[in-house]
Parts: sequence; C-alpha cells; structure tokens
Amino acid sequence: WSVHDLVQLEKAGTPTVVFTTEPFEVLATSAADGLGLPEARIVVVPHPLGGTDEATVVGWAEAAVDRLVEVLGA
Repeated sequence: WSVHDLVQLEKAGTPTVVFTTEPFEVLATSAADGLGLPEARIVVVPHPLGGTDEATVVGWAEAAVDRLVEVLGA
C-alpha cells in the first residue's frame, strides 16, 4: 500500500495509519500533506528492520502497537 492508497481510505471514512521507519517519516508526512491529509496518522519505528535481530524488532513492534492505539484514540 502507498500513502496515496491510505489517504484515499481515510478520506472515505476508514481510519488508517501509515507505518514507516525513521528515515522515511518526513517523506510519509510530506506525501500525506501533499495528498490533502496533513493530519495523517503516522507511526514511526526505528530503522533498519532488515538485519536487525528478532528480539529488537519485536520490542519495536510492541512499542508501535502502543503508539497505534494512541493515534487511533482507542
């Protein structure tokens, strides 16, 4: 899925969240803003995912779930 697809879902009333890694946060924010959704929900995880040990990625994922719940207001 691209940021464009997620923006379209959000505009159609389906709550969405963009997940990205740190180096791509500005790009994701800029893309969402350019597509008319400056308030896009974006969850950022550390980088890189590839080559990072499983335990570390699991920790990042657990933190991302907490952030996901926060940005969705659940």
